Amino acid sequence: MYEQACRIIDRLYERGSRLLMFEGGEPMLWQDGEKRVHDLVNYARRRFFSVGMTTNGTMPLDVPTNVLWVSVDGLRDTHNELRGAPVFDRVIANVRASEHPRLYAHVTVNSVNAGEVPELLEFLNRVFHGITIQFYYPYNHKDELFLDFARREKLLDLIIDQKKAGVRVLNSIPALRALKRNTWACRDALIDNANPDGSMQRGCYLKGRADIDCSKCGFSPHTEISLAYDGNLDAIWAGRRIFGFK
Repeated sequence: MYEQACRIIDRLYERGSRLLMFEGGEPMLWQDGEKRVHDLVNYARRRFFSVGMTTNGTMPLDVPTNVLWVSVDGLRDTHNELRGAPVFDRVIANVRASEHPRLYAHVTVNSVNAGEVPELLEFLNRVFHGITIQFYYPYNHKDELFLDFARREKLLDLIIDQKKAGVRVLNSIPALRALKRNTWACRDALIDNANPDGSMQRGCYLKGRADIDCSKCGFSPHTEISLAYDGNLDAIWAGRRIFGFK
């Protein structure tokens, strides 16, 4: 299994990818005998410009990625409710104990947590090195967590104000504005996805996983990448800052 995973990493590089992100499920649980996901990260770092990971933060945050995101869904009660387990305090303890140089919070905004996002960002700003934001996508028409665009627009105005005031929101302002009503052209051909069975597809992450409704997209990384491809300097700078490029 380790050798297969390395071959998949090699194929992504051969297909033109230069940034590699480990996601899940929970990638920190991956293991093959004595090999852990840490070994895959070290293998990938020999070739890729930058290697990142998104984790739920319930395990020690010691993986040697260039960038490490911890998913935080809200303040204590909201996070625990959305995760279905009382894990918030353990996550924050792991964050405080970590020495990772680029440890970021990643917040997926939805109809449940939206009201406390400004307070949440103030809290996360004291704990993490930076914060990125995206919006919940209604997988297979499960709309109960989808935040309507009127509320999304008002919230994004508040987030932009917080960013201007010094809260370390790493999304660029053009990307945050574009997400208000999804006024951006998706360049999904820039994205390659590898599945657990070794299959790959280029384009939107949702291909083969869920119904696609671009009008409801909230995947801010796609927004940022697309704007950068189109020459938006703020989006380009956001990518350089997030991944540590000089």
